[in-house]
Amino acid sequence: MKRTLKGEQESATPEMRDQEVVRANRELAAYFKGLRTEREARAALKIIKAFIRDRERSDSRRRRPLPRLKAAPAPKRAAARTRKTSAASGGRKPRRPVQQRAPNDRVEDQTAARPDSASAPDEST
Repeated sequence: MKRTLKGEQESATPEMRDQEVVRANRELAAYFKGLRTEREARAALKIIKAFIRDRERSDSRRRRPLPRLKAAPAPKRAAARTRKTSAASGGRKPRRPVQQRAPNDRVEDQTAARPDSASAPDEST
């Protein structure tokens, strides 16, 4: 962007601005890969920061999409959801009540209660 004599800014066309920001992004990425100097990276960063600053100042409803991205569709309002009662929905069955045991009831192992004569060792010898 160029400054005029009165201090007002002359804005570039949006397409040119987008191309400039995309190029600056590539320059900055090249710096981190070791392909550009720090001076070139600083210049690219200034371009990106100016773009962000102008974007923040503009109205969010009129804001253009970011460079190289398609415009997102306007969000649709979700329909109000109503809750159905369980009897009316007919989809789920109610939970079965869990039978609780008394604390002193134990489940005993059936094999430990009855010794098996065939598996016991013969002690007659």
